[in-house]
Amino acid sequence: MVATGVRSKCVTLLIDGPDDADPWGREALYSGDEKVGRLTSGGYAVAFGKSIGMGYVRPDRAAPGTKLKVRMQGSLWEAQVVEDSPHDPTNARIRVDG
Repeated sequence: MVATGVRSKCVTLLIDGPDDADPWGREALYSGDEKVGRLTSGGYAVAFGKSIGMGYVRPDRAAPGTKLKVRMQGSLWEAQVVEDSPHDPTNARIRVDG
């Protein structure tokens, strides 16, 4: 096992996906045309107003700020690796009067 090294790392991604769907898990993650990982779960993040997902990617694509794409509904959607457990510490998004 040590000889093979680390093959994937767990990451959290914020996704600029379609307005009518969120990821559920098993969606492919791409860097350019190359498949580099897969989501394991996902949903809607009220605090950020967009989809959020967790998954595994190659270690060279796991740094916060890395831009990837998620395949959902037959299209590729922009995604960005973020810090683990992103949050809105002041609850500024949730307290906005709508």
